[in-house]
Amino acid sequence: MARSLPGKAALATVGFCVIAFGILAADPSHAAEKWRHGIVQAKGDSAFLFMAAKGGFAAKHGLDLDMVQFKGGTTPLKALIAGELDSFEASPVVAFPAMLRGADVKFIGCDWPGMTYTLFANKKIKTPADLKGATIGVSAPGSLPDLFTREALARAGVPENTLKFANAGGSADRIKAIIAGVVAAAASSSEFEVDADRLGYKALLRGDSTPQFVKVCMMTTSKTIATKRKALEAFLAASMDGLTFATKHRDAAIKLAKEVAHLKPNDRTAEFVYDEAIKYKAIHTDLAIPRANLQRTADMMLRHHALAKKLDVSKFIDDSARKAALKQVTLKK
Repeated sequence: MARSLPGKAALATVGFCVIAFGILAADPSHAAEKWRHGIVQAKGDSAFLFMAAKGGFAAKHGLDLDMVQFKGGTTPLKALIAGELDSFEASPVVAFPAMLRGADVKFIGCDWPGMTYTLFANKKIKTPADLKGATIGVSAPGSLPDLFTREALARAGVPENTLKFANAGGSADRIKAIIAGVVAAAASSSEFEVDADRLGYKALLRGDSTPQFVKVCMMTTSKTIATKRKALEAFLAASMDGLTFATKHRDAAIKLAKEVAHLKPNDRTAEFVYDEAIKYKAIHTDLAIPRANLQRTADMMLRHHALAKKLDVSKFIDDSARKAALKQVTLKK
């Protein structure tokens, strides 16, 4: 489990300068409060995830923001419930089953609700219909890759009962399975499109094929909302400022992504992910919570038998801290 470097050390690591960003330092008379936020392991999307922590915005809002990285979404959910994290962000599909079981988890904002995800396929596959009878690579049942694949193909007229599904491992492993001919198609992070032509696979269906499927939201617990309210508001305000800055400063954002994810100089995934997020307006800089689409996402899980019964998502949304944080932001959209 890796951690980001907090405060000034993080700024030095990515080669950023507070003066260059035009950001005022936090009031030194107030000690920064610690906030631990969990994310899925840094990659090409790091510019948006880390800008609050590493761009000086958390410090500006009086927060010592510790970014804690995990390989998947279920582990930080468990850490949140156990009190080891103050918040985390991941696909809502990770949290819905726990909510159905009565877990104390609340949606507090959605920074990346737009579904930037892709179903990749062997180049011999011309249309989604060509996949009937084929083996499709997914990860765990009910996971984002699994549900996106089923929903995207169903919307394309290919019902899941005409397909075979196989657990093909993590994102990179699923792509390798396509290249090796083990599976005909697999869903993965859209950044893998960068190497598609060179490695012999193609993008078959993109995220806009499931427009109501929410990709990422921020979550915490009722206890944290009650006991660390001002710190929560500061975290959300810093996140808003960081996202706004990132969406307006492409070069700085891409530089940060490459530094945080340790990408090679010729690796173009950070550029691809950034441009895709901007093109599809996938980022909500105000962290607005798409209530209707969250409910539709839960209902979609029910259709695909990933939830045992219908979930009323409204019971697990607390928008009060986000609305208060909007009054503290310093950067305009």
